Amino acid sequence: MNKPAMPGGAVTAVGARRAAAIVAPKSLTQQISDHIRSEIIHDNIKPGEWIREKALTDQFGISRTPLREALQILATQGLIEIIPNRGAVVAALSDDEIRHLLQVYVRLDVFAAELACDQATQQDDEAIRRHLETMAEAYRVSDRYAYFDANQAFHLAIAAASHNPVLIEMHAQLNLRLYRTRYLGVLQAENWAKAFNEHEPIAQAFLDRNGPLLARLVSEHLGFAWRMVSPDAVDRTEAKPADLARSA
Repeated sequence: MNKPAMPGGAVTAVGARRAAAIVAPKSLTQQISDHIRSEIIHDNIKPGEWIREKALTDQFGISRTPLREALQILATQGLIEIIPNRGAVVAALSDDEIRHLLQVYVRLDVFAAELACDQATQQDDEAIRRHLETMAEAYRVSDRYAYFDANQAFHLAIAAASHNPVLIEMHAQLNLRLYRTRYLGVLQAENWAKAFNEHEPIAQAFLDRNGPLLARLVSEHLGFAWRMVSPDAVDRTEAKPADLARSA
């Protein structure tokens, strides 16, 4: 005797299709752009260096078409500049350009923190706790690469908890352009302990839904990135992201 179909069968099928879509492999163009982006933000291809197109086409066994599509994506993200008839070069940001990016980024971080305290869900709380635990373990074993991945996930999770898609997109784009700067800061051992110790109070303010405190803590935390870029900025009040946020 045949068993009757389970009532949830249709829902299960839909869920399976959605899961398949989520884990669907990335396109070739996405894979190439991800690879080059990783090389740039981890400082393996430095600012001012040319992207070696021939080496990449040989490495991936591809034509120039998907490579150039990938380079267009990276140019849109501000990570490279495409020079007509010459190729693509990694964007080299001056201290002033980084400062300008940080001025906007810190305001987005503050705004995201304030919204997150109104909009965050239990799932957002779990994400923050998980990323903080991963950071703590990476710090304990001195794995800076794993630490920085968790660090980025932690800060992006606060922005995601705002549940404002426009803010999340703008925050992610600026984060990409500042990624290398913040990554290099983490590699400096003398700054690492201070930066790590700032995360637990940030997480607690988030979990307590203390918007004013969270906004202040995340803005002060970004001063770490600016101090790494320009150490003498510590004595220049106008250059501190926390002060820029308070004046907004």
